[in-house]
Amino acid sequence: MIFPRPTPRRLTGALLSVALLGAALAGCAATPAAPSTSTTMDASPSAGAATLDANGCITNYQAGVDYFPVKSEITHAKNFSLSYHDSYQVLTVPQPTEGGTPEEYVLVKCGAPVPELTGELAGAPVVTTPVTALYSASTTHLPFLVELDALDALTGVGTKGFISEKQVQDRVAEPGVVEFSPTGTIDAETVIAGKPQVLITAGYDDPAYAVISAAGIPVVANADWLENDPLGRAEYLKFFAALTGTEQRAAEAFATVEQRYQQIAASAANASKVAVVPGQPFQGTWYIPGGDSYTNRLIEDAGGTTAWADDTTTGSIPSDLETVLAKAGTAPVALASTTWTTKAEALADEPRLAEFAAYQAGDAWNAAKDVTPAGGNNFYELGVARPDLVLGDLVAILHPELAPNHDFAFYLQLG
Repeated sequence: MIFPRPTPRRLTGALLSVALLGAALAGCAATPAAPSTSTTMDASPSAGAATLDANGCITNYQAGVDYFPVKSEITHAKNFSLSYHDSYQVLTVPQPTEGGTPEEYVLVKCGAPVPELTGELAGAPVVTTPVTALYSASTTHLPFLVELDALDALTGVGTKGFISEKQVQDRVAEPGVVEFSPTGTIDAETVIAGKPQVLITAGYDDPAYAVISAAGIPVVANADWLENDPLGRAEYLKFFAALTGTEQRAAEAFATVEQRYQQIAASAANASKVAVVPGQPFQGTWYIPGGDSYTNRLIEDAGGTTAWADDTTTGSIPSDLETVLAKAGTAPVALASTTWTTKAEALADEPRLAEFAAYQAGDAWNAAKDVTPAGGNNFYELGVARPDLVLGDLVAILHPELAPNHDFAFYLQLG
């Protein structure tokens, strides 16, 4: 079943409402059947048939046979790509960290020999797939493993307390699942002792990675946060499918999310743009999403705009409250992304927010509806994999007439 873990509340949020999207979206909600579990896959007629065991490993390797009958096609993500070479894939990450140089990883299907690596691939980390012992440095990875039915492969996480999804919380509570960065600093000794097949980074460098790599544990970069397209981030489902051998399931699941997102965006495409004041001040600085940023793309697709929409910055624009007030003080809607759940909390942190029209009118919202007692916010976990849910909330905020009785997944109104 596609994305079985969201509650009916969340699925309703993604669909907005029957009145909004009608029969077309209702049809889209039908879930395709799970891929076959047969251990025999078709190869080319000249190569004959090749068999896989129950673990997805090749049992009678034959050179020249294509062992990837289903190949992922990357259509939105820009910061990773996959190429196929019979019994192995090459995963390329153009920016493993912001401004970093490209890195390549060789993913070899178990039961096949490691290929001779030359040229740009000489010395590239080699990962045997399907992976059965994976360490994850970011909570954004976790919903993808759930959707791919590969959560059993998760044997280590950075910080357990930041995890939001109940299914993942239950998994990391099991014996043997390691926490390797409880204080925010990666413990290389803990990782090495755990002997995972691969450690997936959060797109930032850490001195521990060199130590871990030197110990023979592949460290694979995942800088999903550098993707500016919400569907590009969601497409990292296929990144994890390459590691877990679940390409068919990933293709079906992503197609569903993509279709839902596009249909929700289409519902607001002809609506009048609503001005938004995005974010909030933090320690004297107000970070505004640039016009080509991930956050601004969501606002635009929801039928909104900001005073910075024409700025081509892909990240955040540092500003101050006075400048933001001058440029966006009359915007009728505020979209915050912090811990506030009430207007009183917001004004206690920054009394001058009372000068903004959105706070005066009570139309200030915050992505803090689904937060754990330990501080894990599902907006930054499930929201990455499900931009259709986020977009559904934003359309309901900016154009409530398009989404009557919308049940919010991530946003709450600061009452």
